[in-house]
Amino acid sequence: MRIPEQYVKAGRTARAVREWILANVHSGSGLLEVAEKVEAEIVRLGGQPAFPTGLGVNEVTAHYAPQEDETGVIREEDVVKIDYGVHIDGYVADTSITITENPRYQSLLEATEKALQAAIDVVKHDRRIGEIGRAIDSTATREGFRPINNLSGHTVQQYIVHAGKSIPNLYAPNLPMLKNDDVFAIEPFLTLGDAAGYIVEGPQENIFSLIVRRRTGNRDLDELMDFIWSERKTLPFSPRWYGERYGRVRLLGLLKELEKRRLVRSYATLIEASGKPVAQFEHTMALDDRGLVILT
Repeated sequence: MRIPEQYVKAGRTARAVREWILANVHSGSGLLEVAEKVEAEIVRLGGQPAFPTGLGVNEVTAHYAPQEDETGVIREEDVVKIDYGVHIDGYVADTSITITENPRYQSLLEATEKALQAAIDVVKHDRRIGEIGRAIDSTATREGFRPINNLSGHTVQQYIVHAGKSIPNLYAPNLPMLKNDDVFAIEPFLTLGDAAGYIVEGPQENIFSLIVRRRTGNRDLDELMDFIWSERKTLPFSPRWYGERYGRVRLLGLLKELEKRRLVRSYATLIEASGKPVAQFEHTMALDDRGLVILT
């Protein structure tokens, strides 16, 4: 079976956006500006954001999406993870890149890229998920770094970014195998050798997704759910995208009420527990009758 063409197009768009990031994002760039321009570039190239652009600075590891009041600026000393996704008709290409102008951390970035390549090399001849994690961990250790042990890659499905199988960043036994037609993202997160090596939840929640579409009997809540479903189905979204339509304060209130009713979920910002910088590189790929195809 061949990979759906929408995955191929989404991957091609993600690659083009990566080139845009490398050419245009640097110290002095505002975090909000970067997020908005990455998302605009995705749309310009014919896709839609699969989730809000994540900007993880230093120990901030995942799920930080700048909002309208963001004033942060990338500094020369920062390690910045730019995590973004493209979807076409719900078919998702998930990818990330880390940038820094700080020579102290260049080796961290290089080791993380090596860990991703080692994982890819394993998939080419061995579909056991545990062996993928072993390759990431072994590479990190050999280079003097350590993986984040409670984050993982994942399979993707139409309108679902994290689907079914997880692909950890270290060896774990008794995991399922990857199979033909699986589409999945491998994303090593590496940090310094003396770091805690795991993430904890921070207080900020600025990414949400619809869990299920169900009538509440409240006109405002039902209208918002209908709108989210028409725009995103169950793909994650940022309040920043809809603040003008609903008003930021009102929108956040409606989302919190939907969260209480377990119709919407929020994603807490994830932070390396010891405050050490983290690097991340990620590709989405697929297995079909040709073997392994790297989409991004």
